[in-house]
Amino acid sequence: MLKKAVVLTALISVLGAGHFAMAQPPGGGGPGGGFTPPTFADYDKDKNGKITKEEIAAYNAARAAAAPGGGGGGAGRPPQNPDEVLGRWDTNKDGTVSQAEFDARPRGQGGPGGGGGAGGPPRP
Repeated sequence: MLKKAVVLTALISVLGAGHFAMAQPPGGGGPGGGFTPPTFADYDKDKNGKITKEEIAAYNAARAAAAPGGGGGGAGRPPQNPDEVLGRWDTNKDGTVSQAEFDARPRGQGGPGGGGGAGGPPRP
């Protein structure tokens, strides 16, 4: 009986710890807890399935306004030039970025394209 109680207590502890770990927000949570990269939907405000230069500029402006001090690209980075970002992400050069191009875009360390930070905003 005691053995069953110990096993049950251990199981509850493990499951409870897993639940609390999963409840943390992306990027580590609190102040300085990390960076959560934007999604395609964060850029594609008109929901037409394409990101335009104007949408990149609008995202950058909103991020800069939300940053402490109100200037810059957020997370300590300068704002990115929308023309340069579009040039890197728009691989078929049609003037917009599709979901597939966004998913395959070069990023900083750890993402597709290796570690140069050539992916534009934001760099993880």
